[in-house]
Order: sequence, then structure tokens, then C-alpha cells
Amino acid sequence: MQHGTITVIDFGSKKLSASIAETGKEDIEILAVKSCKSNGIEKGLLVDVIKCRENVINLLTELEEKTKKDIKGISIGISSNNIRITEITTAINLPEEKVTSNDIRKALKNGQKSITISEEECVVDVLINFYILDGKVIHKDIINWKGRKLEISLTLVIGQTNEIQKYYELFKDTKYDIEFIKLNVLVGKQIFLNEKNSMGNVALVDIGAGITDIALFNNGIPKNINAIPLGGNNITNDLAICGQFSFLEADNMKKIYSSNYNTLYKDTSISDEIEVGTTKVSKKLFYEVVSARIEEILSYVNIKLKNTGHYDRIYSIILYGDGVNYYEDINEIVRKTFEIQTRVITKSELGIKNSENITSMAIAKEVYDRLNLLGNKGIVQANKNNEIKRIDENHNLHNNEGENHIIKKLKDFFNKIF
Repeated sequence: MQHGTITVIDFGSKKLSASIAETGKEDIEILAVKSCKSNGIEKGLLVDVIKCRENVINLLTELEEKTKKDIKGISIGISSNNIRITEITTAINLPEEKVTSNDIRKALKNGQKSITISEEECVVDVLINFYILDGKVIHKDIINWKGRKLEISLTLVIGQTNEIQKYYELFKDTKYDIEFIKLNVLVGKQIFLNEKNSMGNVALVDIGAGITDIALFNNGIPKNINAIPLGGNNITNDLAICGQFSFLEADNMKKIYSSNYNTLYKDTSISDEIEVGTTKVSKKLFYEVVSARIEEILSYVNIKLKNTGHYDRIYSIILYGDGVNYYEDINEIVRKTFEIQTRVITKSELGIKNSENITSMAIAKEVYDRLNLLGNKGIVQANKNNEIKRIDENHNLHNNEGENHIIKKLKDFFNKIF
């Protein structure tokens, strides 16, 4: 593919994270990452376009100034709240008796036409799961492979039109256009799943500030998504209410003491109170509030996974996100909650300064793979009139083998621990 740039914004309830990557024929390079406080996002949903727009524009402006790049097209990552997925198979004959990008585009278009969605829904994204070429299942890029009949297994991501509309409204009358919309928890597979640990049923659980997103994969193919309107902010709110201080004070206290709150609670040689500035709280209160809320969040995750009907066949759960993963005894609480092997990915294990930027970098890799598979031909951008179009046949992803060096570094890390 031609050299160009990919710009991504991950819309979180607490943070907006943006990445800009430069593309090449075989790789992408992350040029810069930026993050800022999120306004107007609650429980993974965009509830105030005006408040959010100001922060988004400032964030993109900072990226442009840092990289000296003129940004226009944007790919965004959103929560799975109010989103569903469905799996279909589409088939076409190959007139040239080999697979071309045009054949894949035609198959995707036919696949979208074969489903029926309500007027209140729109297709947000289309993912290629695998190919079947003349009866043979193939999981990698098959451009130029010889054959007569091509079938493609697709996962369609479908959202509520009124919710997706808000993101288009956010960029209305700006120079920016939405090119792709991705689900944050689904792009998590770019980081956390590999050939070694993706076989069978694996659940990814992203615990954020305002919401917990869950995705169940079978052999790397998404089978179920869900969302729980609970996250790290709920712990902060509980501390603020029980301790009778502000949300900001509670948040600062949580950041400082979360890594050793269990040790402090059990240590009888030190004061019964912990403090940040002039704010004080009982060690026991802090411990009990935090532990109770973490246990509740994990319990809801367990229930959601059991409700999928696949619980007994889940091989492992990978739990990540800044909502709870930096608490001192998180692994112990997890072991008590889940009957399944669960791996908690902590910030220190990732070895990067800002873990909130992982998702935006993973989205950049997803978009790069799509462009590498089908090229730039016929890309449909969001329009300035705020109208949502049914996503066209080009808006899809296939996981090619090229890896950005940052993404590859993280994947190499997970190859060692799984």
C-alpha cells in the first residue's frame, strides 16, 4: 500500500487516547500518542457531543503540531455498549479463477445485503474471520490464490443508529471525517491473542473507568460481546461517598494507595488512617470499600460469561484495563471469583508508560491490515451532512501478517506468558 497516515481516537469514559501512525508497504510506525481527560462520555456512551468535541479537537491539534501531519480521516474506537454482533457466510464464483481484492469486495457487499437489520440499527464494522477456497479453509491473506469458488465467514458489528450518529455529529463542520469505527474490546485480540493462546474459547475482559467490555472468542473469531456499566469510577464514587470527600480527592487517594492498600490494612504497626494532603480515611474503610466493589465487578463479569452458554468450554479469561488491574490483591480476588484460568494483565507487565494508549495503537494496526488487504479504492468516509451510511464493502478487516514494532513487542511478551 502507499505511504500515508492512520489516525485513531479511543473514546473512553475517563480518557481520550489518540495515536497517529505512518504506513508503509510492510509495516506501520507509531509516530505519536496523546491522551487527555474525557468529557461527555459516560458508561461507554457519548452523552454530550459539545463537551466531547472540544477535547477531541484539542487532542487532534496537538497530534498535528507534534507530528507536522495534516489529519483528516479518523478511525475511532468505542465501547460495546448497545452493540451486537452476528456471523454470516457469503460466497461468490471467481471469474479469473484466482482471488482478487475486487472479488473480496464483491463478497463483502453480497454478505451485507444478505442480512436484515431494523431501521434503528446500522452496520458499524465488518470483520473477516476466515476464507473457504474451493472447500479448503484458509486463515491468512489469499490474494492471488488460484480457485473457482470463494466463501468468506464474516462477523458484522451492528449498533444503534442514534448512538453511532452522535460520533458523526461530533465531527460535523470540522475538517475531520470518520473513516472506520471499531469496537475496543474486539481489537484487543491484536494485542492479547496469538496462535498459542487463541485456540478454543477465550474471553477478553476490558475493565475501564466507566464500563467493562467483554468479548468471547472461539479460535480467534468473536462469538459474543457484552458490556457491564461498572468500572473504576464506581470504586472512586464509593470512596467519595463513604469517606465524605470529593470525587477528585477519592481518585487521588485511590491512585496512591491502590498498589499496597491490602498491606497497609494488615499492618498494625502504622496509623489506622491513610491520607493524601488534608484528606484522611480509615485503612479499614478504604480496604473494605475497594474490595467489595472489585468483587462485585468481577462477579458480574462471571455472570455475563455464564450467560453466554459457553462457560464450561472457556479455556481462559484475559482481564486487562485500568479499572482494577493495578490493585495489590487483584489476582487473589480473581482466583476466588472465577472457576476458569484467568490472567490479569497489569500495567507493570506491559512495560509501557501509558497503558491507556494500547487500544488506539491496536486500532491503527487493524485499519492498516484492512488497507493492506483491499487498498484505498472506494473508501467511503463519513459525510459532512451528519448522515450515517450503511458501511460499504471496503470497511472490513483481515489480520495480515505484518506487525508494527510496538504491537509485535507486546505480542512477543504474551507469547512468553501464555
